[in-house]
Amino acid sequence: MGEVPPLTQLSHKYRERDFEFLIVYVRESHPGENFPHHCSWEEKVGHAHKLKELESVELRILVDDLQGTVHRQYGLLSNMIYLIDREGTVVYKSDWTDAAELDEVCASLIRLEEMKKQGVPIIRKGISERMHWIPMDPVLRERVYRRSGEKAIRDYFQVFGFLPYATDAEKKIRR
Repeated sequence: MGEVPPLTQLSHKYRERDFEFLIVYVRESHPGENFPHHCSWEEKVGHAHKLKELESVELRILVDDLQGTVHRQYGLLSNMIYLIDREGTVVYKSDWTDAAELDEVCASLIRLEEMKKQGVPIIRKGISERMHWIPMDPVLRERVYRRSGEKAIRDYFQVFGFLPYATDAEKKIRR
Protein backbone atom coordinates (compact mmCIF):
# COMPACT_ATOMS: atom_id res chain seq x y z
CA MET A 1 0.00 0.00 0.00
CA GLY A 2 3.01 2.26 -0.15
CA GLU A 3 1.90 3.03 -3.68
CA VAL A 4 -1.29 4.76 -2.54
CA PRO A 5 0.16 8.13 -1.39
CA PRO A 6 1.91 8.75 -4.76
CA LEU A 7 -1.28 7.76 -6.62
CA THR A 8 -3.25 10.15 -4.44
CA GLN A 9 -0.82 12.92 -5.37
CA LEU A 10 -1.29 12.08 -9.05
CA SER A 11 -5.05 12.15 -8.63
CA HIS A 12 -4.79 15.69 -7.26
CA LYS A 13 -2.41 16.70 -10.04
CA TYR A 14 -4.66 15.41 -12.85
CA ARG A 15 -8.09 16.03 -11.32
CA GLU A 16 -8.61 19.22 -13.35
CA ARG A 17 -7.97 17.21 -16.52
CA ASP A 18 -10.78 14.78 -15.59
CA PHE A 19 -8.56 11.82 -14.73
CA GLU A 20 -10.06 9.49 -12.16
CA PHE A 21 -7.93 7.24 -10.00
CA LEU A 22 -9.54 4.15 -8.47
CA ILE A 23 -8.35 1.21 -6.42
CA VAL A 24 -9.90 -2.16 -7.15
CA TYR A 25 -9.74 -4.27 -4.02
CA VAL A 26 -9.36 -7.80 -5.32
CA ARG A 27 -8.02 -10.02 -2.55
CA GLU A 28 -5.78 -10.09 0.47
CA SER A 29 -2.27 -10.21 -0.95
CA HIS A 30 -0.79 -11.46 2.31
CA PRO A 31 -3.57 -13.20 4.21
CA GLY A 32 -3.03 -13.94 7.86
CA GLU A 33 -5.08 -14.54 10.96
CA ASN A 34 -5.95 -10.83 11.23
CA PHE A 35 -6.96 -10.44 7.57
CA PRO A 36 -7.68 -13.91 6.13
CA HIS A 37 -8.84 -14.88 2.66
CA HIS A 38 -12.38 -13.61 2.16
CA CYS A 39 -15.15 -16.10 2.85
CA SER A 40 -18.06 -13.72 2.37
CA TRP A 41 -18.94 -10.52 0.56
CA GLU A 42 -19.42 -8.76 3.90
CA GLU A 43 -15.94 -9.78 5.03
CA LYS A 44 -14.38 -8.57 1.77
CA VAL A 45 -16.13 -5.21 1.95
CA GLY A 46 -15.15 -4.94 5.61
CA HIS A 47 -11.50 -5.52 4.72
CA ALA A 48 -11.70 -2.85 2.02
CA HIS A 49 -13.14 -0.38 4.55
CA LYS A 50 -10.41 -1.29 7.02
CA LEU A 51 -7.77 -0.74 4.34
CA LYS A 52 -9.19 2.71 3.64
CA GLU A 53 -9.08 3.51 7.36
CA LEU A 54 -5.65 2.02 8.20
CA GLU A 55 -3.88 3.49 5.17
CA SER A 56 -5.85 6.78 5.07
CA VAL A 57 -6.82 6.07 1.48
CA GLU A 58 -8.44 9.05 -0.23
CA LEU A 59 -9.03 7.31 -3.56
CA ARG A 60 -12.32 5.57 -4.24
CA ILE A 61 -12.09 1.83 -3.62
CA LEU A 62 -14.11 -0.54 -5.79
CA VAL A 63 -14.51 -4.09 -4.49
CA ASP A 64 -14.23 -7.06 -6.86
CA ASP A 65 -16.71 -9.90 -6.39
CA LEU A 66 -15.83 -13.00 -4.37
CA GLN A 67 -15.03 -14.95 -7.54
CA GLY A 68 -12.42 -12.34 -8.52
CA THR A 69 -14.01 -11.57 -11.89
CA VAL A 70 -12.18 -8.27 -12.39
CA HIS A 71 -8.94 -9.70 -11.01
CA ARG A 72 -9.05 -12.57 -13.50
CA GLN A 73 -9.83 -10.22 -16.41
CA TYR A 74 -6.97 -7.83 -15.73
CA GLY A 75 -4.29 -10.19 -14.41
CA LEU A 76 -3.87 -12.04 -11.19
CA LEU A 77 -1.12 -9.98 -9.59
CA SER A 78 -2.00 -7.93 -6.55
CA ASN A 79 -0.54 -4.56 -7.49
CA MET A 80 -1.18 -4.20 -11.20
CA ILE A 81 -2.13 -0.85 -12.64
CA TYR A 82 -4.06 0.09 -15.75
CA LEU A 83 -4.70 3.41 -17.43
CA ILE A 84 -7.81 3.44 -19.57
CA ASP A 85 -8.50 6.37 -21.89
CA ARG A 86 -11.84 8.10 -22.44
CA GLU A 87 -12.71 5.67 -25.28
CA GLY A 88 -12.17 2.65 -23.01
CA THR A 89 -8.82 1.61 -24.49
CA VAL A 90 -6.16 0.31 -22.12
CA VAL A 91 -3.29 2.66 -22.93
CA TYR A 92 -0.99 1.56 -20.13
CA LYS A 93 -0.64 -1.47 -17.91
CA SER A 94 2.04 -2.58 -15.54
CA ASP A 95 2.45 -5.56 -13.26
CA TRP A 96 3.44 -3.23 -10.40
CA THR A 97 2.40 0.29 -9.56
CA ASP A 98 5.07 2.86 -10.42
CA ALA A 99 3.65 6.34 -9.86
CA ALA A 100 6.51 8.11 -11.66
CA GLU A 101 5.97 6.05 -14.79
CA LEU A 102 2.20 6.52 -14.57
CA ASP A 103 2.74 10.28 -14.29
CA GLU A 104 4.67 10.20 -17.59
CA VAL A 105 1.87 8.29 -19.31
CA CYS A 106 -0.82 10.67 -17.99
CA ALA A 107 1.24 13.59 -19.29
CA SER A 108 1.52 11.88 -22.69
CA LEU A 109 -2.27 11.52 -22.86
CA ILE A 110 -2.60 15.23 -22.22
CA ARG A 111 -0.07 15.92 -24.99
CA LEU A 112 -2.09 13.68 -27.32
CA GLU A 113 -5.28 15.57 -26.44
CA GLU A 114 -3.53 18.87 -27.19
CA MET A 115 -2.17 17.57 -30.51
CA LYS A 116 -5.66 16.46 -31.54
CA LYS A 117 -7.06 19.91 -30.68
CA GLN A 118 -4.35 21.51 -32.83
CA GLY A 119 -5.05 19.14 -35.71
CA VAL A 120 -1.61 17.51 -35.56
CA PRO A 121 -1.80 14.31 -37.62
CA ILE A 122 -1.09 11.14 -35.67
CA ILE A 123 0.64 8.54 -37.82
CA ARG A 124 -0.11 5.59 -35.59
CA LYS A 125 -0.19 4.39 -32.01
CA GLY A 126 3.19 3.18 -30.76
CA ILE A 127 3.56 0.40 -28.22
CA SER A 128 6.48 0.20 -25.81
CA GLU A 129 7.49 -2.59 -23.50
CA ARG A 130 10.20 -2.28 -20.92
CA MET A 131 11.44 -3.65 -17.66
CA HIS A 132 11.69 -1.42 -14.66
CA TRP A 133 12.85 -1.95 -11.13
CA ILE A 134 10.86 -0.94 -8.12
CA PRO A 135 12.62 -0.60 -4.80
CA MET A 136 11.20 -2.25 -1.72
CA ASP A 137 10.42 -0.18 1.35
CA PRO A 138 11.36 -2.56 4.20
CA VAL A 139 9.43 -0.58 6.81
CA LEU A 140 6.23 -0.65 4.76
CA ARG A 141 6.52 -4.35 3.95
CA GLU A 142 7.13 -5.27 7.57
CA ARG A 143 4.10 -3.21 8.65
CA VAL A 144 1.88 -4.92 6.05
CA TYR A 145 2.95 -8.44 7.03
CA ARG A 146 2.72 -7.77 10.76
CA ARG A 147 -0.75 -6.28 10.36
CA SER A 148 -1.86 -9.43 8.51
CA GLY A 149 -0.46 -11.66 11.24
CA GLU A 150 2.11 -14.33 11.93
CA LYS A 151 0.52 -16.66 9.36
CA ALA A 152 1.38 -14.20 6.56
CA ILE A 153 4.95 -13.98 7.85
CA ARG A 154 5.27 -17.79 8.05
CA ASP A 155 3.80 -18.20 4.55
CA TYR A 156 6.31 -15.77 3.08
CA PHE A 157 9.14 -17.48 4.93
CA GLN A 158 8.08 -20.91 3.65
CA VAL A 159 8.02 -19.71 0.04
CA PHE A 160 11.23 -17.66 0.03
CA GLY A 161 13.18 -19.04 2.98
CA PHE A 162 13.92 -15.61 4.40
CA LEU A 163 12.19 -12.46 5.53
CA PRO A 164 14.21 -9.47 4.35
CA TYR A 165 12.14 -7.01 6.33
CA ALA A 166 10.85 -8.87 9.39
CA THR A 167 14.07 -10.09 10.97
CA ASP A 168 12.74 -10.64 14.49
CA ALA A 169 9.86 -12.76 13.12
CA GLU A 170 12.40 -14.75 11.08
CA LYS A 171 14.42 -15.50 14.22
CA LYS A 172 11.25 -16.70 15.99
CA ILE A 173 10.38 -19.05 13.10
CA ARG A 174 13.88 -20.59 13.03
CA ARG A 175 13.70 -21.62 16.71
